[in-house]
Amino acid sequence: MSFKWDSPVFFDELDLNGTLHNSRFAVHVERAQSALFEQLGKGWSELADRDEDLRYVVRELHIEFLTAFTSPGILPIELTADKIGTTSAVYGFQCGHYARGYRVIVKVDADGKPSPWSDWYRDMFAGMQQ
Repeated sequence: MSFKWDSPVFFDELDLNGTLHNSRFAVHVERAQSALFEQLGKGWSELADRDEDLRYVVRELHIEFLTAFTSPGILPIELTADKIGTTSAVYGFQCGHYARGYRVIVKVDADGKPSPWSDWYRDMFAGMQQ
């Protein structure tokens, strides 16, 4: 199972060539990740209310650009749960037929040190792999 999110692209995200700027793809993938957690009941508006499993850092981001996204509109994002470790998780993503890649996140504690995922997170991740 994957998670699908329609992410709106606005005119101000286009570069001088009229295409979605390469750096914006990462923003739209992040928005899809946030939408996934909100859908699972883990949304937050105050930093103090954030679930412990949402305290993570991005360790690696790989994007392969396939074709230009050339106008404001909807960029479809699909997230897949690829691999989970003790403190890290790898999500694959597909941005329509425009780009694809993967993102590695590492859960950290309040001091910024790697911390193990909770049972809830592991179950959620396993559910996405089915």
